[in-house]
Amino acid sequence: MADVRFEREDETVVAVVTGEIDMSNATTVRQEIAESVTPDDDAVVIDLSELSFIDSAGLHALIELGTVLTERRQQLLLCLPPGSTIRRAIEIIGLPHAVSVYSDRSEAMEAVRASALESRPIGPAENA
Repeated sequence: MADVRFEREDETVVAVVTGEIDMSNATTVRQEIAESVTPDDDAVVIDLSELSFIDSAGLHALIELGTVLTERRQQLLLCLPPGSTIRRAIEIIGLPHAVSVYSDRSEAMEAVRASALESRPIGPAENA
């Protein structure tokens, strides 16, 4: 079974997933993560560095979650150490073309902050 632990950093939900995601729990894991996101959140960072297994149902759940978040104009970022078998599976199916993959959480959070700065409107005082 998978265990999902949630943390928050500013307007970002961080979901740390441990254990295994397979066809028996993929939908539940996806729903649990999706329900943790508020309309005010900019992004969801899913830390999969402690995940020991993911099957095609789990990979599909990540794709579905990414689609839902994109529709809400929120980002999905994954954290996976280089060389891990799960990162390799994600690369094989081409998920990094749809979802940003980072080596660790600090890298992902840096990307979220940079993206938030880029999308922030310039106020009148800043134009002067």
